[in-house]
Amino acid sequence: MNSISITKDLDTTYCLISDLIALLKLKTPTVGRKNSLSIGEVATISLIKANYDITTWKGLYKLLNDKYQKEFNLPCYKNFVVTMNKYSWVLALLINILLQINNRKSGTIKLVDSTPLPVCHNMRIWHHQTMKKFASRCKGTMGWYYGLKLHAMCDTKGNLIAIRFTTATTGDREVLDQFLDQITDSIVVADAGYISKKLEEKAGLNNNVLKTCSRCNMRKIATLKDIGYLNMRNRIEVLFSVLKERLNIVTSLPRSTGGYFAHYIHVIFGYMFSKLIS
Repeated sequence: MNSISITKDLDTTYCLISDLIALLKLKTPTVGRKNSLSIGEVATISLIKANYDITTWKGLYKLLNDKYQKEFNLPCYKNFVVTMNKYSWVLALLINILLQINNRKSGTIKLVDSTPLPVCHNMRIWHHQTMKKFASRCKGTMGWYYGLKLHAMCDTKGNLIAIRFTTATTGDREVLDQFLDQITDSIVVADAGYISKKLEEKAGLNNNVLKTCSRCNMRKIATLKDIGYLNMRNRIEVLFSVLKERLNIVTSLPRSTGGYFAHYIHVIFGYMFSKLIS
């Protein structure tokens, strides 16, 4: 869905999100001053942010004031940011629902991979304090970085099936071991970093098959069918590219741990819900 159609279907989008939230029977806090934005409005604004490719709260706030001033009763900018971060846990619940929906309607082929999420520039590693409890220093394919790691499993259409945020030093095979518990009767395609006899045996318990690339020192003959499966791995790379390049999931702007994770949740929610209604 592009930015033009979301303007036209804003009421429909809001109603759809509100219905999902109503099914969860969530109760908002009754203590203190009432928020000017409801949970449904926060989720809708998050979707607007994703569809307009806006990377900062300040840019989103300016857009809402310019084009959606009548649709939303916006608070001041400071309270706006606090509200968007405050209700990120609700979006996390919606993401979990969407993951289950995608898992049920996904095909046989599943793609799995991980990508680094730096929380600061390498020159600021020794001075960074905000994500000190969760971030770690690790070397990836693009060099050293300090931050987290996003693990994801998706289908061939780029729909997310499972996600995990871990420290940068967490092994990919450790997370795949958890992902295998969530799927059955599937062909899991991964790179050489997931090669493991133990994982192959565990995959077989639920009638899954693990297909991985071969290392240069391995003697393994691949069939044309296997090569076709492995060539699909670039589709999850495209997913990571959208999250990073278009939706700007990698950031160093938040000033709190909650702000970082709220940003990640808003980005993933925007990506998943946009694909659902597109």
